[in-house]
Amino acid sequence: MNATDDAAEQTAERVGQLLAELRARPDRRAAEAAEQLTACLVQLYGAGLARIAERLGPARLADLCADPLVESLLLVHDLHPMDTAARIRRALDRMRPAAGVDVLGVDRDGTAHLRLAGGGGCPSSRQAVVRQVEAVVMRAAPELSGVDVVVPPAPLPLLQVSARPRPAGR
Repeated sequence: MNATDDAAEQTAERVGQLLAELRARPDRRAAEAAEQLTACLVQLYGAGLARIAERLGPARLADLCADPLVESLLLVHDLHPMDTAARIRRALDRMRPAAGVDVLGVDRDGTAHLRLAGGGGCPSSRQAVVRQVEAVVMRAAPELSGVDVVVPPAPLPLLQVSARPRPAGR
């Protein structure tokens, strides 16, 4: 994370703190006005960002998505040039070879359906991979309502087979 990302994150946290302080006060009107002001500013900046995106075009806009801050702003304003499934695939490709994951699709309710490839490993390590996949997918597509990862059953353990004991005297 660079200094610009740190500053942006600190600013976002400060906005949240200020709104929380206003909500905690007895006069709710101040908090409501602050929330409306914040919403208006977000709409205003979103409209400006939409004009910039329109002038840049999809290819140049996609290049800008390499910057996580810019990408998050495009997502907030529904201006990201990639659809949800494409962003999920890209994010999962970046985390490989940690896990082979198939994207099965996104349903109407906004749930991404994925399948973890292979069934090896212990259950706790598979669950750790599932949690990592869920986190990566939600960062790539925060508009999702959820992530459903199908984990194939673990393979049956191998049985130790040995030669049949010979009867005594043979």
